[in-house]
Amino acid sequence: MQNICMKIRLSKNPRIVLVPTMGALHEGHIALIKRAKATKAIVIVSIFLNPKQFNEKKDLLTYPKTFNNDKKKLKSLKVDYLFAPKVKEIYSLGFQTKIAVQDFKNHLCGLSREGHFDSVATIVLKLFNITMPHIAVFGEKDLQQLVIIKKMIEDLNLPIKIISHKIIRESDGLAMSSRNVKLTNKNREIAPIIYKGLKRIKLISKLKKRASCKNLVKTLRDYYSTTGINNVEYIEIIDTRTMTYPRIPSKDCHIVVAAKIGNVRLIDNLKF
Repeated sequence: MQNICMKIRLSKNPRIVLVPTMGALHEGHIALIKRAKATKAIVIVSIFLNPKQFNEKKDLLTYPKTFNNDKKKLKSLKVDYLFAPKVKEIYSLGFQTKIAVQDFKNHLCGLSREGHFDSVATIVLKLFNITMPHIAVFGEKDLQQLVIIKKMIEDLNLPIKIISHKIIRESDGLAMSSRNVKLTNKNREIAPIIYKGLKRIKLISKLKKRASCKNLVKTLRDYYSTTGINNVEYIEIIDTRTMTYPRIPSKDCHIVVAAKIGNVRLIDNLKF
């Protein structure tokens, strides 16, 4: 793949845009790919289920795998290249190097998923080095991941532009995720409450201009506890420019949530 990308860079249309995925493609991924195609660059979609970013082996083993269907979707979208390396191609015997975005990883999902974001940053940097993109497209659902990748690019002076794409949702508001297929019918009915709660807090913040982040978080936690979402991992209001927690939310803040619905861990966020 790297040799192909080197030749592309020497061609008449040398610009490359990368859309990194872990497969099990859904409409959220499709939106990212369509955004990539709009750049008029050569589009590369990567599919790599990175074993190093899973803290639980069971989560890795049960992660949806739909490679043949994914290939059909990419063909229908007329993607220029699919890069789907094997694990041994990415992590050769004796692989030891990793990237660590120090402070930004020690928040939110990083608190319960030790080493997760080091592994994410490492695989993304490897994909960048292999495909040599001018542009990369990421979704905003994995907000912390997006912030960390932007910081890595800034700190390492990588000549790559990041395009972020808004969260794509189901008709009932549930953020699209490959993991949604693991929800039982009952839990699938409960899951949209996550987004309803986020919208509720954003509205309260508009009506009560000086409402503190602490009170807004408590209000949302209470709302979830009365609507069937009892296994909340975190609720925070965070300034994603600095990964700091303000007293009063500003336009640069997001309210972010991670919760388990049954055995399925879901994340979501909404900007103020």
